[in-house]
Amino acid sequence: MWRGEFYNARDGEFAMHSATPYKTAILALGEKKNRKAVFLKLPELRYPTYIFLMVQNKLVTYTELMADVMTYVLSAINSITYIEPSSTANRSILYCQLFEQIKTFM
Repeated sequence: MWRGEFYNARDGEFAMHSATPYKTAILALGEKKNRKAVFLKLPELRYPTYIFLMVQNKLVTYTELMADVMTYVLSAINSITYIEPSSTANRSILYCQLFEQIKTFM
């Protein structure tokens, strides 16, 4: 898409194509009357492309930690004082802060 060649892709109601004279990508969703489109310049598309892998890795990490978080929430929900997480729990989560958040909802 960045080489100045015309690019066109479609998946169901989602379509993406390029407008090469202006180095613009057009992202569209919907059919005919209900079609909504967004026009993005090349520099606007490069930033999400650069950070995509970082965001993907974070999402994988959060997905893997979900079981530890649920276990902690279920054990801490009835407690008045802070409970230490189990020794097998991942230390990437700030459990003290999580405990405070749980208490604001209860």
